[in-house]
Amino acid sequence: MTIFSLIRRWLEVPVRFRTLFWGFLQNDIRGRFAGSIGGFVWSLLTPLANLFIYIFVFSVVLQIRLKPMETGTDSFAVFFLAGMLPWLAFSEALNGSTSLFLERANLITKVAFPLELLPLTGVIVPFFLNGVGFVMYLGYLILRGYAHLGWFWLPVVVGVHMTFTLSLIILISSLTVFLRDIKQFMGIVISLWFFLTPIIYPMSMVPENYRWMIKLNPMYPFIELYHQVLLQGTISWSMLGYTVGLSAILFVGGILFFERSKYAFADVL
Repeated sequence: MTIFSLIRRWLEVPVRFRTLFWGFLQNDIRGRFAGSIGGFVWSLLTPLANLFIYIFVFSVVLQIRLKPMETGTDSFAVFFLAGMLPWLAFSEALNGSTSLFLERANLITKVAFPLELLPLTGVIVPFFLNGVGFVMYLGYLILRGYAHLGWFWLPVVVGVHMTFTLSLIILISSLTVFLRDIKQFMGIVISLWFFLTPIIYPMSMVPENYRWMIKLNPMYPFIELYHQVLLQGTISWSMLGYTVGLSAILFVGGILFFERSKYAFADVL
């Protein structure tokens, strides 16, 4: 099977098995709030509480000041949320990827269904749930006068970001079936990754000698693109091209590894 036929299969699976796919999405969303009185409200309150803490510490206590010419805004809260909201969707998807196949071991070993549906569910649900807060943030930006024609590039940035996230989910979820320690290791990786990504600080605050480390971070161009599109109404073509190329390479590598390893899942699980 050629790589193009594999890619076509990944694109066709959610359409061909749309009833099953929709069932996975619904069960995943309902499962997050099962037995909870607050239900969906907790998906908003928990991240909002964390966001307010970050904003209070860095904007009120540390009093970080931004230069509008560099960041597109002088408000730390506006700058912070532009990067943090996409990061929340990304980090939640990666955290969930380590148990994507492990938690469904009984289903995988007893029922025949396209396993591709699970990674697709693993990326859509976190982006959908966190997308509610992101839409509210966009509404706030409109009221503050940040709306710009450059926002038409936002769906492209989100789409490439989701593809990049899906690629990592495929790789991590497949590897975790064989290496269970990845589940324990992922929390440390995500914490370090967060602070190496320019979310709570602009790139201009990083000393020149250390900027090369930040630029090696694969999430750096994605966060910068969100900042550019949302706050400056512009987009870096070179940065967009880099993220598209990176996402494409990772996606191809992910599905190749998945195709070679999925037949051993039932034996290991």
